[in-house]
Amino acid sequence: MLSIVKLAKASHNIRIFAVMILLGSVKNIIKRVKDKFLPEKSFKDKISNVLQSIYSQENSELVIHDRGKIVRDGKDLFQIEHDFTDGIYLRRMILKKGTTIVSGIHRRDHVWFLMIGNITVSSEEGVNDYEAPYIGFSKKGTQRAIHANEYSVFQNVFQNPQGLSDLDELEDFNYIMEYKA
Repeated sequence: MLSIVKLAKASHNIRIFAVMILLGSVKNIIKRVKDKFLPEKSFKDKISNVLQSIYSQENSELVIHDRGKIVRDGKDLFQIEHDFTDGIYLRRMILKKGTTIVSGIHRRDHVWFLMIGNITVSSEEGVNDYEAPYIGFSKKGTQRAIHANEYSVFQNVFQNPQGLSDLDELEDFNYIMEYKA
């Protein structure tokens, strides 16, 4: 009798194992078909689709945009402050908890600092969490979505060799807003 119970349990375990293998095989087949026929979009494509969707909406308490231009007035979600010194332009973003911003595409390498807070950054390099104090480096061509997990202060340090102080000129010098094909 004992051996029949053991045999029944073993048979049950084998069936469960077979189902797990079958499910794993089905998942692998689905993944292979999906990868072959529905290739994953690049970060550039994803962020472009998100921005186009946002631009089609009206501004609200939760969504602020300037139809593809750099937003300077974040209302209650974020503030931008500007400082200038010889050859350097400092752009500081003060982000309210829960705010997500999408940057322009950086024209040149630069340094950034997370002075206060905790953020999650999505870019072509993946999704990374950063906690202040942190020093980061951005490469030319970088665009990112930044989410403030708590009140955060994010500081960009840009080159300003011409000593510009006009924000339109500085933004044109440091950013483009769309990837060129």
